[in-house]
Amino acid sequence: MLKTRESIPILTIGEFNMIKVDQQKESYLDLFQHYPVFSLFIEYATLHTDYVLYVNRLDHPDLIMMHVPPAYLFAGKPDEKEGEAIQKIMGKGAWIVSPNHEFDLWLEKIYGSRMQSHPRVLFDEGALDVNQLKGKLKPLPQELSIVPIEEKHLIKGMIKEEIIDRFFENTSFMTHGFGFALVNEEGIVHGFALTNYPMGSSNEIEVSYRVGYESFQKYRLQGIGTTLVSTFLIEAIRRGYKPIWDAANDISKHIAKKLGYIEKYHWMMHHIIE
Repeated sequence: MLKTRESIPILTIGEFNMIKVDQQKESYLDLFQHYPVFSLFIEYATLHTDYVLYVNRLDHPDLIMMHVPPAYLFAGKPDEKEGEAIQKIMGKGAWIVSPNHEFDLWLEKIYGSRMQSHPRVLFDEGALDVNQLKGKLKPLPQELSIVPIEEKHLIKGMIKEEIIDRFFENTSFMTHGFGFALVNEEGIVHGFALTNYPMGSSNEIEVSYRVGYESFQKYRLQGIGTTLVSTFLIEAIRRGYKPIWDAANDISKHIAKKLGYIEKYHWMMHHIIE
């Protein structure tokens, strides 16, 4: 149960109803328990970032908003009175995680054509089979190889830019993550499959996967990406982890199904464009 917080310093935003919480933020996280999506991101945010919380009232709030730039995550239930406050807090460029259709409709009412919506699919990993994944492994071109990620792969290049600089600024990937890099003969990284966030207390990890075909178009349609991510999944399962797949586009959805994932939950991420 949430306790009375009369002693907690707060900051109101102008004449807004939404209240920014400055201390004891963790005591307001009840509404994020059992969140249907982005659960590992929420764990990462609360453990490794100076996240910001807004609530619609101090005692027993039923609307809460977490800000981890550039993302905002809503929990609880929409509050029709807070539309103006929400617009003043979330401006152009904000990305919004919506937990359900009720929030989708509320956000559409607030932002209208100023917001773009992007469908996503959270997959169930329960049907993954190691033997089937091993059957996805294909021989690589002689000049390419898949190797466990080492410190040298994190100094520069795509892993540093897309993963380390975003999610491992305050903790060590080598201690709290693992994965594989696709490298050429010179050791340059052309792709990766790895843990997207620092590993937490549960046995769940989120898969982050990319192959930079922009640099070598000739390697398309040779099963290289499937081999890379299958290698990671096999190792994740061997270690006892549940590899979570949250697809942001049709290509990602296709790969997930190809690997043996089952569609579990359809949801929306929104982007304020003006």
